[in-house]
Amino acid sequence: MIQWNKILGRVLSVGVLAGLTTGSLVAQNNSDRSPYSRFGYGTLGLRQTATTRALGGLGAGLRDGLIVNPANPASYTAVDSMTFIMDLAVSLRGSFLEEGKQKDRRVLGNLDYATILFPISHHLAVSAGIMPFSTVGYRFGSLEKLKGDSQNTYQRAYSGQGSFNDVYLGIGGRIGNVSLGANASYVFGYTIHERQVVLGTEGASNPFYRTQLQLKGFKADFGLQYQLNFDKKKGQGLTFGATFSPEMKLRSELINQHFISAENSSRLVPESSDTVSSRTLHHVPMSISFGTTYRHNESFLVGYNVSYMQWSKASGLIQDGAAPRDLYRIGLGAEWIPDTRGRGLFARSRYRFGLSGANSYMLVPTVGSGRAGYNEFTASVGVGIPLIDRRSLVNITVDYKYLRPQVSSMIKEHALGLTVGILFNESWFRKARIN
Repeated sequence: MIQWNKILGRVLSVGVLAGLTTGSLVAQNNSDRSPYSRFGYGTLGLRQTATTRALGGLGAGLRDGLIVNPANPASYTAVDSMTFIMDLAVSLRGSFLEEGKQKDRRVLGNLDYATILFPISHHLAVSAGIMPFSTVGYRFGSLEKLKGDSQNTYQRAYSGQGSFNDVYLGIGGRIGNVSLGANASYVFGYTIHERQVVLGTEGASNPFYRTQLQLKGFKADFGLQYQLNFDKKKGQGLTFGATFSPEMKLRSELINQHFISAENSSRLVPESSDTVSSRTLHHVPMSISFGTTYRHNESFLVGYNVSYMQWSKASGLIQDGAAPRDLYRIGLGAEWIPDTRGRGLFARSRYRFGLSGANSYMLVPTVGSGRAGYNEFTASVGVGIPLIDRRSLVNITVDYKYLRPQVSSMIKEHALGLTVGILFNESWFRKARIN
């Protein structure tokens, strides 16, 4: 019998965690420090958990009863009909930026996501949670000489923060070897971008500009998975998966403010303010993905994932000399369990490996009034360590990301990330035995 009181209690717990996650992402926003997040909506979240991040971003074809996989809602039906899963994680990331001879290092961390997954029948399962849609975080500047005046200089300063969050509720159903699923999501949040010119001359008035973008609206995701079993007893088979997300409009409010600050003063005097509201200017793009995984003897998994996002139609992102373009991403991942029935901790642990590559979804302005993007390469390793109950896991992932710009004058970015997640797997739906 399904114990709805326990489900309600855990859902409320996730609601509290979701609030904490949202507050942490929006208020503190210390999960990202990339100058490239100044453009577009920032650094995309891609709906990855600690596990899928270690597997190179596998999503469409990934199907496992111990993995909450919001990237494909059809995967929800893999959960055991007697269990309730809760997955949450924190992340820590160190960034190393390099531009010519100038270098900078940052270490940042944050609460990452919170999700739940549980069955409502033998063929239906539900998942809910909150994950980052995108994050913004940067601070940089430059010191330049005034034109026609070699004695005096001025400073340009840029900073930004904020995030857009993705709260989702999904359901998956299975008929034979075919599983179908859908997610309904609400995207919300805001970002703030600030830029300032500080003149070095005495008594100068320094202009200060602030731009705040607020977004809110719905998005939908649909998923399909087909299982081709070679040998059920040995656990050998292929899983084919595909997802589709239609383009959906977001409500937006863009606030542009202009201030003046006096020399050696932090007080800002308002000069002008302009607000533009729209229901059509911003949207989440159409996206598709497909992938396949092969499982052997329940101890080995290998797969690939290919995804496409049609950002080129996002006209609302054409600003400050930047423009969007379509995003392509490919990922490879593998998982190995030395002995699924072993007694030793390391024998039962899940060892994961992943590689992925993608292009940037934004072309940013460069020296010479041109535009260029970057290519992103990521390598990851991870381990899923079983807890005392042998059902729950501590998932630890380490990933290295390199952003290689297409123009040598652009900033090179290296990042080393650590994600620690805890997956609670509780047997709530088993009937009690009375001796």
